[in-house]
Amino acid sequence: MKIAFTMKGINLSGQEQVFQKPWFITFIMFFAMALSLVFDKSMYSKSNGMYESLIDEAPNGEPKMSWSKKVKMVSIPAVFDILATGLCSMGFLYIPASVWQLLRGAEMVFAALFAVIFLRRKLLAFHWLGVALCVSGIILVGLASVWGSGGGSDDGKGQDAKLLLLGMGLALGGQVVQAAQVIAEEWLLKEVDLPGLTIVGFEGVWGGLIMLFFAFPLLYFVPGDDNGHLEDELDSFAMLRSSVPLAAMILVYTFSCATYNMAGIAVTGALSAVHRVMLEAFRTSIVWIFGLTVHYCFDPASPFGEAWTPYSWMEVVGFFVLMLGQAVYGEMIHVPGLKYPEGLAKPEAMASPGALKNLASPLPPERTS
Repeated sequence: MKIAFTMKGINLSGQEQVFQKPWFITFIMFFAMALSLVFDKSMYSKSNGMYESLIDEAPNGEPKMSWSKKVKMVSIPAVFDILATGLCSMGFLYIPASVWQLLRGAEMVFAALFAVIFLRRKLLAFHWLGVALCVSGIILVGLASVWGSGGGSDDGKGQDAKLLLLGMGLALGGQVVQAAQVIAEEWLLKEVDLPGLTIVGFEGVWGGLIMLFFAFPLLYFVPGDDNGHLEDELDSFAMLRSSVPLAAMILVYTFSCATYNMAGIAVTGALSAVHRVMLEAFRTSIVWIFGLTVHYCFDPASPFGEAWTPYSWMEVVGFFVLMLGQAVYGEMIHVPGLKYPEGLAKPEAMASPGALKNLASPLPPERTS
């Protein structure tokens, strides 16, 4: 995504322009999700008549929710996903990839708070400690990014602190909506016992349709800097036609999104909170190491590189504090003196896009007492 945002193409006016189209990238994500239906065996079974009825039966033999209604229910989380991905993509325009990756840890904080408010879940002391550590880590990352924004000015890559703050604000706003999506899926999709690929695929279908018929027209008619529009999608297609490398990068992004969702479905339930934190830490480290390597080993002026500033140590500390907070919250690390319930089952990740972005549920367990 970040690479595509730095590439250029010829727009409708015949001028070369940087491809900064966050909402078009959001649409591509939904298109990739919809491709999951091609690999969903249950869809072919239904079309071949192996399902006698579109009405599923409850254990007592009475009909509960129809298959068509379950599919329609998936449209509600799709709206959350549009807003979350769009906001995060807009934020990605202004902040380094490593900072954007670290700020994704804020979703757990907002999901925990929303679970208390809307799902009436109870957080214990170790949960609150984990949330506090995550908040502290995010603050350290944000301060390091803003204070170090002028540290790379010698290579022409110094960034405006206001734009960094805007980018971080948009990314955090996206995490708020993403957390709301997890809550909505927990509340709405409990009885939607469709296969995971079906849920992901139809959320992609609904998201794509909503963007085509509502979001894109709205973006076109709202005034902005993209040929007088907030985002001109006709211009997006013109730029793709004019640049083979840009079109190839969009295809790579489509492939990565599709395979990520299908791989997530395949391992859902097999991954614990330990796996989730380890994978998140590994992914963040790879992104950061890649940026540093590009800057110091290849091209200091590359938009893909990231310089080490006098405040980068704060970002490193924030990274470890954030990982520690997630480990405490997920009960991977037990803090002496704090109460931990015994025999309480951990919440399982739902086979839905909101949960798949975490590979494990960010919600606290549901307690009966």
